[in-house]
Amino acid sequence: MSVHVLYSDVFYLHRPLPGAYHPENPSRLDVAISAIKRVYMPQRIIVNSRINYSIDYLHYIAKVHDASYIELINSLCSTGNTYIDSDTYISRDTCRVVEVAVAASIKSIEIALSQSDTLVFALVRPPGHHAGRYGRAMGAPTQGFCIYNNIAAAALYAVDRGYAPIAIMDIDVHHGNGTQEVFWYEPTVIHIDIHQYGIYPGTGSIDAIGGGEARGTKINIPLPPYSRDDDYLYVINEVLTPVMEAVKPRAIAVSAGFDAYRGDGLSEMELTQKFYGFYGMLLRALSKKIGIGVAAVLEGGYSVGLRDGIPSFINGFLSDFKKYEEELKAISPSRKTVEIAMKIKNVLKPFMSIS
Repeated sequence: MSVHVLYSDVFYLHRPLPGAYHPENPSRLDVAISAIKRVYMPQRIIVNSRINYSIDYLHYIAKVHDASYIELINSLCSTGNTYIDSDTYISRDTCRVVEVAVAASIKSIEIALSQSDTLVFALVRPPGHHAGRYGRAMGAPTQGFCIYNNIAAAALYAVDRGYAPIAIMDIDVHHGNGTQEVFWYEPTVIHIDIHQYGIYPGTGSIDAIGGGEARGTKINIPLPPYSRDDDYLYVINEVLTPVMEAVKPRAIAVSAGFDAYRGDGLSEMELTQKFYGFYGMLLRALSKKIGIGVAAVLEGGYSVGLRDGIPSFINGFLSDFKKYEEELKAISPSRKTVEIAMKIKNVLKPFMSIS
């Protein structure tokens, strides 16, 4: 049982324009690394700051994104200190940074596929789950700080190596519209997304279930503002776990956002260490069940979510995974959460057997 953490000093080079404040900035990495140091155990947590990767990894950028979009990003990097939109900036070093972020994300799943009982956490920035094939996805007003879709590249890598179906579990407080768009017609990728409804990007409704042969493989769990730990635990027990049992994924990738933590700054959710510890335990249980590791890629999280959520997440994975069942015995979700879970199950009934 171990946790591998992958990061690089290169990730500091993606910087906001001079004199401008932006929540997605290099200090996020400082907060995350300091958080990991608080729980560091050399015999169980392996930290790798030098990511060795094959140049072939970078081919996955072109598998996820359209050539015209990649050309646009490259041209903006050559200028630097500019914006794609009102949310998303590009500096001169951004292209180098996002290529290493994609590579680290693929490396995380490569390690996870080769080791059981392991969590591989790619501590990358900028995040990626809002970036679709052409940048903005599914009618969103902006790209939400994202350039390339890291988790999508990692998932495609696993599928190409025969690990299908793969489940992407997104717990960032914002809907992963880019990831959902990329895999909208892809039945081998199960995308399960828990998010706050009514905020950016405005997508992720219950009835958005995928297209064509992939109908029923995109599962959205939109929760109301001020949802708490028990609400999240309830939908995991009622929706996410039954879905995983029904589809039996051969690999698991996590869009690990920590911005639903209470007071993190970009949402009204009320999650605490309780949820992130539980989620770590859940991932360990799933890892044991499928017989390989789990890859997690950092998405959002800007302050206290990184500081307190990451240690809980890691400690949860390293604890007795059987304890997660105990966490479910005394939960008290809101009536609205119970209604949402029932609606989701009714929508999914034609596509899979879940109770």
